Amino acid sequence: MAETNPSPTPVPATTELSRVETTPSISPETRSLVEQRLPEESDEVKYHMMALIDAIKRRAETEINSAGDITRDGYVTAMRQAQETLQKTGDFFNEQRASLEDSIADVEDLATKRWETLLADAQKVGNRLDRAVNAAWKILTEPDSEPADLDEPPPQ
Repeated sequence: MAETNPSPTPVPATTELSRVETTPSISPETRSLVEQRLPEESDEVKYHMMALIDAIKRRAETEINSAGDITRDGYVTAMRQAQETLQKTGDFFNEQRASLEDSIADVEDLATKRWETLLADAQKVGNRLDRAVNAAWKILTEPDSEPADLDEPPPQ
């Protein structure tokens, strides 16, 4: 009674369920599920159903692991991008700080030059005032050679 089986999954030589239960690729959960749901089916149908369910489980596990790898890779990529962004931001702020420090130094230099110019101008005005006061004092304290007529303007 050998039947030809068109399915790619090999059928055990014996169709006893006990033989199927010893097949290492079928999990105990799958055996229990198939026994509960298909109690009236032949051992061969049960075997193929168990093989199909376990193949679907393995495929799902592979997909989940693959998705986990993709998720992990995405996380690693996101972290690297975040690190690069932080580095670029840090570089930007360092450049801005350096630029600000240069600007402050320029303002300090300009303020120093203007302060020195203001002091030099104040010194010049002070010297001129000193000369003017000395000249006025000299004129005021100079002895008169002739009595001056107060109504007449001084000679030029």
